Amino acid sequence: MRTFFYDFKAGVDLELPSRKRLFKKMGEYDTLAEYTICALRDFEKRWDGKEPFENYVTQKAIEHKVNLRGGVTLPNHEPALYKSFIINSHALLGDFIQSYKLDIKSLIEPNFKLHEDDRLSNVEKLLKSLKTKDIIPNFPKWLLPLLDYYRLLRNSTAHVEEDKNKCIKAYLKIPLEEFENDYPIFKGKAPNKPDDITMNDFYLYSASIKHFANFLTMALKGKVKWTDLVLIHPNFDINNIPKGTNIISLINSVYNKYHYCPTREEVEQIRLYIKNQKLLHTR
Repeated sequence: MRTFFYDFKAGVDLELPSRKRLFKKMGEYDTLAEYTICALRDFEKRWDGKEPFENYVTQKAIEHKVNLRGGVTLPNHEPALYKSFIINSHALLGDFIQSYKLDIKSLIEPNFKLHEDDRLSNVEKLLKSLKTKDIIPNFPKWLLPLLDYYRLLRNSTAHVEEDKNKCIKAYLKIPLEEFENDYPIFKGKAPNKPDDITMNDFYLYSASIKHFANFLTMALKGKVKWTDLVLIHPNFDINNIPKGTNIISLINSVYNKYHYCPTREEVEQIRLYIKNQKLLHTR
């Protein structure tokens, strides 16, 4: 709770490729967004005010060979810029959900898929499917309403015909008092209403997506049967193991990916199973 990009790690003792990928990609896009704002602030600061700002913009555009003449025509262009950052964050959330689904297929249930109901968001589809496997993340009460608000805000930005009233209704569902008690660094800064979006909303959405990934990771604690992984993980499929592969190294590489250290007995049990499968496969 000390930084905008707060990373809640307590209880996250399982490494998931989906979570690792999300944090890497979000770090890159968070940096890109901040770089953009830094460049914008410096650009504006260099205007001396002796000429109209539109003329200054035109001169700089010519200097840098950018096809821009005059000022920005979009009203309230800075909130629109922040919302464009939120569009990227939303896309990364969608990518994470699909990757997390693959982790579930590799670790717990090979036939796992998202609930099929187009009336639901991807977050809702995922949680509904997880519940059927008795995987129920312990989210703080404000997290899902907050994610849904920014989802609708993204929709209203990417699809201008989207009803803005949906955003207002979603905003009013966020339990702000509980949120501010849990996350005081954002008190009075975000979330903001649709017409008052600031860079803090981008920070908050990014942090909330990371929270979401962390709680989903923690929800798998005790759900993975590590000795049965050889039965379902695609890397242990005989058809995917190249001839001459060092089986012990393969076993360790798979388990290390999830920060799980198998015992010698487990490694030997898995090695023998793969060996027997290979013998059956060659008959």
